[in-house]
Amino acid sequence: MEGRRKAGALIVLAVVLAGGGFYAYSTSLAPARTSIPTSTCVPQGNATQVRSTLAATNITAITEWELPPPGRYPNAVVVASDGSIWFGEQALAGVAHFFPANGSLVEYAWPETTGHPGPADSFQTSIWGVALWRGMVWATNAEQNSIVGLNATSDTLTVCTLPIPNSSPYTLIVGPDGALWFTALTQTAFIGRISASSSSSSLSLSMYSVKSHPQEIPSDLQFLNSSFAYYSALDPYVPKMSGVYSFDPKNLTDGIYPTPVGGNVTLYDTTSVSASGAQVWVVQHYTSNLWEYNLTSNEWTVYPTSTENYTDVTLPYFVRTSGNVVFFNEHYGNRMAELNPAPVGTLTEYSEANPPVDNGTQIQNDLTIAAASGGLWFTSMTGNYVGFLNSSYRPSFWVTVGNNSVTLAPNESATVNLLVGGSWKGSLNVTTSDSETQSSVPLAIQISPSTTVVPQGSERKPLTLNLSLMNALEPGRYTVAVSLSDGLIIQTAYIFVTVT
Repeated sequence: MEGRRKAGALIVLAVVLAGGGFYAYSTSLAPARTSIPTSTCVPQGNATQVRSTLAATNITAITEWELPPPGRYPNAVVVASDGSIWFGEQALAGVAHFFPANGSLVEYAWPETTGHPGPADSFQTSIWGVALWRGMVWATNAEQNSIVGLNATSDTLTVCTLPIPNSSPYTLIVGPDGALWFTALTQTAFIGRISASSSSSSLSLSMYSVKSHPQEIPSDLQFLNSSFAYYSALDPYVPKMSGVYSFDPKNLTDGIYPTPVGGNVTLYDTTSVSASGAQVWVVQHYTSNLWEYNLTSNEWTVYPTSTENYTDVTLPYFVRTSGNVVFFNEHYGNRMAELNPAPVGTLTEYSEANPPVDNGTQIQNDLTIAAASGGLWFTSMTGNYVGFLNSSYRPSFWVTVGNNSVTLAPNESATVNLLVGGSWKGSLNVTTSDSETQSSVPLAIQISPSTTVVPQGSERKPLTLNLSLMNALEPGRYTVAVSLSDGLIIQTAYIFVTVT
């Protein structure tokens, strides 16, 4: 929001994340198990309601609604069929229902206490998953090792306690089988499922062990259809090593037998996955890029983000698809991103603050996202707001590339012609990045734009890019990004380079 900052955001988040990952949980991970434990869900008290009205602030394509003080630490969001949203409030602790049409907010506080000393705006629990299921809103409650369901009509609560202690339930999603699925940050890999009895309305919770990759902990789970589920996974024992896997959600007889996705590719901190058609999209958290695996061609394509001068990586966190558009957030970049993938290959990044942040202590920790009709909802943990990215918004300037396919051999060069158009009130800064490294900083491919600043204008202006392969680089397909920024919006065009 205009002029708003939350100092010390990185310090607050370090309680939840270690080094950009989830390794802070490793000290309290549950003991390894190979059995498939179950438990039942039981009624447990009532929620308390508080109502208020939120004011909106617009920043280009983004609208933000600030939550009541003190900080609620909102995290996890899901979109209802009527266009309203539900999200978790970790300092409440509980969930909230927001109606953007009139700014109405209803907060539902859970009656339990966590025993945390400190001010009212401190963490009371960890909520990373929210889902709508069987007429109720459900949220993970890591502090109480449970998943809580709220009936908003009666304010009654149902609690499903995980049978393995200290499991840290994480993300939630409703599966095509009509069950509620979840991930949990246990020592040995499990994926959980809550289902209703066929003969009654009683609910039971089961945790299914992952058989073939037990040390890689599932972090985010998505379904392509009733036969294919995908999950991203983290390895707490090998820092920054991780993977992406698929499995058949109908075959759960004695556990889950996953299949690696994408072959022998080294992935780093895969915190999120989203599947759409023939594409599987993967977020690697401790990087500055987004990866796409094509199930038809069996090829990976890497999309670098623009870079920031105050951080070595932009830290994408969650990814979600909506039609042909791919949304993701950039945690350290303090931005929301909208990708239109190849063959065109363009990226638009929107600042979540005006003016944009210029150092790491100002980031607002906008972490969890949910695709919706017409855009993307997100929560801001330390910025204390919920936000919406309007995908129908069109920036006033654009950049396009004529031929976005280039082949380079060692010591060769190539020239790429781009065009900048539209109108812009101030100058546009030109920066470059590529997919050589996890930080997206160019090394072996030298990228030289004809200018680093495009002056204010409203006419089409040519931009030339010289690409030179300066050092030995493993043969393969790389992606070069050319980004133009007015401060609040960054427009990127991609060039796909084949190195022979």
